[in-house]
Amino acid sequence: PLATSSSIMASLPRPDLTRATSAATSGGYSMLEDSPFSDMEVDEEDEDEEHVTTKDSRMGKRIWDRRQLKGARDAQLADLAECSGMEPEDVELCMPDSKWDKDVFLQKYYDDAEGLRSRLGVSEGNDCSNTFPADALCGICFCEPPLAGVTPCTGHGFCGDCWSRYVSLAVEQGKGCLELRCPEDKCKERLRRSQVLKLCSSPSLGERYQHFLLDSFVEDSNTRKWCPGVGCELACGRSSIGGPVECACGARWCYDCCNDEHQPVPCSCVQEWNKKTVDTGSDLTWILANTKPCPKCTNAIEKNGGGMHMTCRKPGGCGHEFCWICLEDWNAHQTCNAPKEKLAVKNARAELLRYGHYWERFANHEVAQKSSAGALKDKLSALVACFVAENVFNAKDVEFLLCAADQITRCRRFLKWTYAFAFFMKATEDKKKLFEFHQGQLEGTVERLSDLVENTRWEEYLEIDVAESRDFEQKRGQTVGLTKVVHDFFDSLHQWIQETFPDG
Repeated sequence: PLATSSSIMASLPRPDLTRATSAATSGGYSMLEDSPFSDMEVDEEDEDEEHVTTKDSRMGKRIWDRRQLKGARDAQLADLAECSGMEPEDVELCMPDSKWDKDVFLQKYYDDAEGLRSRLGVSEGNDCSNTFPADALCGICFCEPPLAGVTPCTGHGFCGDCWSRYVSLAVEQGKGCLELRCPEDKCKERLRRSQVLKLCSSPSLGERYQHFLLDSFVEDSNTRKWCPGVGCELACGRSSIGGPVECACGARWCYDCCNDEHQPVPCSCVQEWNKKTVDTGSDLTWILANTKPCPKCTNAIEKNGGGMHMTCRKPGGCGHEFCWICLEDWNAHQTCNAPKEKLAVKNARAELLRYGHYWERFANHEVAQKSSAGALKDKLSALVACFVAENVFNAKDVEFLLCAADQITRCRRFLKWTYAFAFFMKATEDKKKLFEFHQGQLEGTVERLSDLVENTRWEEYLEIDVAESRDFEQKRGQTVGLTKVVHDFFDSLHQWIQETFPDG
């Protein structure tokens, strides 16, 4: 006999809500650590890496806009040029090979400077003053005399028009222009930044090239990444204290995989889930209604003809041939008028339905997360501003609304990834039940808090004498208390996953 849900819940230990928590023990999550009224400022302490800072960045994270990236890059190039004796433009060509790591570059340079230059196509001295005989012709068009002073490679001459077309076309085509070399066959000599800018056929192409160079400072670095937030052009560094990155634009994301914040769910689980979602998630309802799983590889198959002879087509499929009605192997198929379904087919359909269970809840929490981070936060921010402007409350009295909205957003984000984690989780039945208990407790309290915050008509308190209204104080107390309970359940599940599945 199956145990009832009440007996199961009674046998499970309740989560420890008295555990002391902090941003450090909860992977960077916290309920009231970040004031919604904290301002962005510029940290001038490190001249080489000037960066935008928030309270979060002052705790170990660095954030740069493009102007500050350019300043940090130029300062680093000047410093390395002084240390190595190379020209700054030569250093710039060498740094992507070292992932823009100063120590790695200097180690390579001092170990074998000549070998480094030769391998990367950066000749020593950058002497571009080589001249050509009076009767020399362009090595491409053979019509015009070659242009002197472009590259230091002796005897490789091309006219100004050919150089300009060669460089301009490369810049138009994309970031491959950062690897521009002498057009001479088998010559590895690289073009320096100043030469590329001179040879670009228009100022806009020069700006495009400069843009690509700055992108390289981030994309080829092992210490900086672009924020994946929509429309954000800031670059972020890994936190020195661990945990997710919180960009100045508000996006919270994992530095290792650049996905939405998901700790303590491991990056490998997130990547597997994203891959499966791309394969089947967005069309799941249609798939269940219009396809059948291949009996051999379980890929969803759509019937596109009148006959019952089906083939799981390659690529993507396994090539298996079967009957659309009974799903039996076509080679041994005779009749299929009797009702039956093979165990393998039942298992494949059950697996698809199981995925649908987790995907639906993941998708619903993701929609709710975006709503709370967008429309709800905007509405409450405007309401708080009105309360303060009308002198009904000071900012401290009503910031509980923004704290509640922030807690709802973080919990929605966390809950959606717990469903991805649960889909791939390999654990004993008791651990699964305990996980579902913790998950259910958090989900239930989040819904209660969300209902209270979203469905209370807070704007009505602008029109009444709040000082004489106990109703507002009651609502405020309920919201603050429920926010704390949500935080405790959140921390409990977060830490339980970390302790129970330390390796993911």
